[in-house]
Amino acid sequence: MKLDTLRNLMRKYYERGLTMESVSKWLLSDAEKDEFIATLTPNLPALRTQAEISQEELANLLGISRQTYSAIERKLRRMSWSTYLSLILFFDHNQKTHKMLRALALFPKELVIRFNDGVDYSSFELSKLLGTQSQDIVDHLDDQAKQTIHSIVMMEYARCTQLPSDAIIKSFGGMNYATITARDHDAAQALKAIKQSNAHE
Repeated sequence: MKLDTLRNLMRKYYERGLTMESVSKWLLSDAEKDEFIATLTPNLPALRTQAEISQEELANLLGISRQTYSAIERKLRRMSWSTYLSLILFFDHNQKTHKMLRALALFPKELVIRFNDGVDYSSFELSKLLGTQSQDIVDHLDDQAKQTIHSIVMMEYARCTQLPSDAIIKSFGGMNYATITARDHDAAQALKAIKQSNAHE
């Protein structure tokens, strides 16, 4: 789906005196769904080949017959919306096809932005920070480690965006403050000391 389509939809809402808030961001027209499906369908053979999965195996994952999947791939049958979403999930979370899906602009980034009130959460890749072993690293972290990382990331975000210190507290929205450990506090103090020493240089 093109961004222009979303803009046209928003203009129609405005012309009818409606706001985006009054129309659910979760409702998609059949035309919108058809556009997403039409974009993905011609690329299914290449994505499936890249994923090294047979039609039979992929059909089994999707909960449809191999004949149905084959007809979809040969453009003889339109896939359902739920099949589309399942394929996007599969190809986006498969190491062999993730980058291909994004490079061909097949991932429905506009939907992610729409569903998240204008914020794009689709492009962050942990592997850019941690390298190819990112999943193994994350799998070995306990809750305390994850909280510490969250604390540091939010403090660095506040620093990079020059937010006031009270914005850091707000950024923890909904977090149980009782679980912030002494290590989190020490990390925050160390970052603060580094920041102050850099400011004096």
